[in-house]
This record gives sequence, C-alpha cells and structure tokens, in this order.
Amino acid sequence: MAGVKYMKKLLAFFLTFNILIVSVCTPLSAFAKTDALQNEAMYEVNEKVYADAYMLINLDDSSFPVIAEKNKDKKKYPASLTKIVTAMVTINNVPDLSAKTKVSKAAILALAGTGAQVAGLEVGEEQTIENLLYLTMVHSACDACQVLGEYVGGTVDNFVSMMNDWVKSLGCENTNFVNPDGLHDENHYTTASDMAIITLEALKNEKFVQIATTKSMNYKKYTFVHTNYMLDKFHITYYYEYAQGIKTGSTTEAGYCVITKASKDGYNYLAVVMDSPIKKLKGIDTKCSFIDAKTLFDWAFDSLKYSTIIRKNEIITELPVNNGKDADTVQLVAKDDITTLVPSSLDSSAVIVKPIDAPESIDAPVTKGDEICKAEIIYANKVIARATLVAAKTVELSTFLKIFNGIKSFFGNKFVLALLLILIVLAIAYIVFYAKKLKQEKKRIAEKRRRQRELDDELNGYSNNDDYLPPPRKFR
Repeated sequence: MAGVKYMKKLLAFFLTFNILIVSVCTPLSAFAKTDALQNEAMYEVNEKVYADAYMLINLDDSSFPVIAEKNKDKKKYPASLTKIVTAMVTINNVPDLSAKTKVSKAAILALAGTGAQVAGLEVGEEQTIENLLYLTMVHSACDACQVLGEYVGGTVDNFVSMMNDWVKSLGCENTNFVNPDGLHDENHYTTASDMAIITLEALKNEKFVQIATTKSMNYKKYTFVHTNYMLDKFHITYYYEYAQGIKTGSTTEAGYCVITKASKDGYNYLAVVMDSPIKKLKGIDTKCSFIDAKTLFDWAFDSLKYSTIIRKNEIITELPVNNGKDADTVQLVAKDDITTLVPSSLDSSAVIVKPIDAPESIDAPVTKGDEICKAEIIYANKVIARATLVAAKTVELSTFLKIFNGIKSFFGNKFVLALLLILIVLAIAYIVFYAKKLKQEKKRIAEKRRRQRELDDELNGYSNNDDYLPPPRKFR
C-alpha cells in the first residue's frame, strides 16, 4: 500500500509540473521585437555641390526627413551660425523684448582686435533687446551678441553655458560653444546635423522667424541688408527669389556657411551648408555657400514631387494565423495612403515594400485593422518612406485548435521533452527498485511463513526424524 501511495504522489507531481511549465512558457511567445528606424538621406544629388558638409530637409513632413546630405555628422566650425542659438536663448529667457539695456565697455573691449563684424554700438548706448536681436540676425553684429550675453546671462560666460544647456536639451551631442558670436575657437564646434536640429527648433518660434527673415534694417544712419545675399536682388550672382532668411557665417577655419529655407509651388525645404569654399566661377571669385544652397533647392524643386506610392488597404504581404477559425492566413494591408517625395520620373515597379520585424505568424483572434508590423518603402536602395501594416480581416479563435496546438507545442518543446525523459527514467528506476523490493519482501514473508510452520510442527509434536512412528491402528 505504501508503494501505491508513493506512485500516486509521483503522478500528481508530474501533472502539476506540466501545468506549471505550460502556464509559464505560454506568455513568453507574446513578446515582440521593437522597430529600429534609421534616419538616412532619401536621395543623392546629381549636381555639383562644393560644400564639405550639407543637408537638405523636407519641411512639409512633420518628421522632417533628410532628402540629401553629405558629411552631416562631421565636426565643423559654425562661425556666425552660432548666432541662431544666441537669438533663441535670448528669446526664450526675455519675456519682454522691448526692455532696454546699456552697452557696457566690457562688451566692446571683448572684440577689440578680432576683426569681428560689428554694428558700431557705443559704450553707454541704450538699445532694446529686440533691436539687438535684429542686429544679431540681420547684420550678424558681434557687439550686439556680447551685449545680449551680458543682459540675459549676467555674464557672457554664464550665457554661453545657457547656450550649451539649450542645445543639449535638443539632443545635440556633437556641439559646444565658447562664445555667443561664433569667433573661431578650437573648442567651438558643431555638425550640420546638430545645426539642422537647432534651426528646426528655432523655426517653431514666430518671433525668431520674423527677425531671421527680415531682408534689411535701419540702424542710426545705416541700412543693413541681410548677410544672406540670396535675399538681395542687387547681389545678382547669389539672388534666389524663393529663399527666406536665416543665417550665414564665415571664418578662415569654418569656410562659408549658410542656413536658409526656400518655398516654391507649395514645396518647402531647409538647406544647411557648411564649409563651402570660394571658387572662381565665370571669372569671378564666388562664395560657394550660396551657390550650393541654390543648387540643392533647384535640384529638389525640379527633380522631386509628392506622389502616393502606396494606397490604403493595398495588400502588401500575407502571414500564417495560429488557431484561426476557418482561416489559416491573414493578409496585411497598408493602414494609410503613403504620400512622399519621389523622383518626377519614378517607375512604380522599381519601388520595393519590405516588411520589417514581421512575426513569423499571428495568434488568433485577429481583428481587422490590428497593427501587425511596419514596412520600409525602398527606391534605388534608399528608404524613402515607412508604412504601418494592419490585418485585412477578422479571424476568430478556434478553441479546439488552441488546446490541441497548445498540447502539441508543449510536448514538442525540447526542454519539456528532456524533462519528461528524466521523469520517465526516474519512474522506471523507481518501478524496478519497487519491484525488486517487493520481490525481496515476498521472499522474506515466505521464509517467515516457512519458519512459522516448522515452529508450529515442533510445538505440535511433529518431527522429521526417522524414528517417527505413526499412531497405532485401532482393531476392528
């Protein structure tokens, strides 16, 4: 009886363990991989661009995709592009731009002998913060930057710390400033990519846009035109009728830089051009930063157009469905129309739609419209857009199939099979051990009974001796 009870306990343990394994292992299959999206340029410019680093960004898409780029993460000196940050830190920290401040002697002496571009501010002169911002962004006046730094930060050094804190808050990890005006310093650097992030943030501010796109301003007896000559009709070589603002910069080490935007026929782009040279073009020494920006804009306006490359509910692929009622597969379709910039001469047959991180199969139930995975739209080996793929129909759950496949899957698990094998071996070993023990017990009992019979015989006067005589017979 003890052996029977032990076998019952062993069976109960085995069944309990199986249930525990099923309950623990089943939820693990619900975890899915996450998408890892890459921000790479959509196209390559087939025109001559002189700059060592540049970016062209689509402003009509809220994700601001990079249309074309070169060396966007290469370390560069920003020169007066720095003043974009100077202006934004000021705007963000001065609630009333009509407030006035006096020009200090320290602000003027800080630029002595540097050859920096100035507006001619005089010690003791009183100016509004707004006027100083216009001088900073339109005329690129370094003396105005020094005055703003003192007013906003208390000291210029503290203001520079505020500048660095702000750009870091935007995610710019490859930028460091040591002054508010962009005068050259080995530790004053950035990248085209970081400058694009900074400018995109600045363009969200209406006051910044108003100041940075102003074509000219009056100061005392002077009229200052914007240093972006693409805005000025009198600079025939550089003028570009679609250009708007924003900032230029140049030093010997930085080369010629410009960040500007352009709009034409409803299309809007931002160009970031850094470290462009002076070239003799048509016999004239030409600042190629403006030419480069112009080239990028013209290439985009002439070569690209918005087109719907995938329609909503367009079938992209098909996946198996596990435990589906009356359905073994489900089609995946595009959740929305995908409209993006494509070459004007796009051949739709050359567009590839590639699902990314798609599951090998889907577990029922599946509801129509459930988001299953993402897809990359690829053209000329470049990812030009991304789409969300959803289930095209509802697939109900088959309870019978779920139970059947669950049992099948459970017993098909290598870990479970190994565990079952171990338990079977242990069970067999126990049975062998128990049978042997039972046999020994039977033998012991038989021997005990034999001895008891002998003892009983002796007690009753029986013996196996040869002199044993049977009792006498009675005479008839």
